[in-house]
Amino acid sequence: MKTVKVQAKVNQELCTGCRTCERVCPVYAAELVKEDKGFHVEIDPSLCVGCWNCEQRCPEHAIAMVACEPFDISTDVSLYDYGQIKELCRKARFHPKQLVCYCTATRAEELAAAILGGAASPEALVRATGVGSGCGIECNQTILRFLEAAGVAWERKKGSYQWMGRTMTNWEVPAEVKQKYAGFRFDSDREIMDRIVQAPVEP
Repeated sequence: MKTVKVQAKVNQELCTGCRTCERVCPVYAAELVKEDKGFHVEIDPSLCVGCWNCEQRCPEHAIAMVACEPFDISTDVSLYDYGQIKELCRKARFHPKQLVCYCTATRAEELAAAILGGAASPEALVRATGVGSGCGIECNQTILRFLEAAGVAWERKKGSYQWMGRTMTNWEVPAEVKQKYAGFRFDSDREIMDRIVQAPVEP
């Protein structure tokens, strides 16, 4: 769960319409709008999750994070069948109780529950659980792995810097790589990770 206490606000006098904020927003809350004098960016407060990505990357320092009425982003795991949650988590190679987003303390079971509840894209998972609304870096791969495990087809917004693709996991290292780097403990590491993923869990 994440409690959102700040949201992005654009200073239109400084904004040059460069679209950096639009490209780094994990929930596509920033949008370039055409006007008579040119372009400017608007941020939809109903979508903004207060991640700071746009504020930190704006080259013109045109975005500030301002206090908002606090609200929580979360998915109630108890509303869904825990057997299905465990199955999806293990298919994505995570233990259900495993932390998958350190910034928001989101657990794997929450992502699985959100997908069971209809979250069908990376941005939908961010808005449903808070995952990815902190640093915006470490958990992006986790989000993609969960959607892939669930067989969810989605389309990345054109021009976005987000959700570029999934990296290889320990379960997918090709045999030729293992052979070339025989000193690395690929198989023993995988055995340990398999034991973690399959460890017993209670809801």
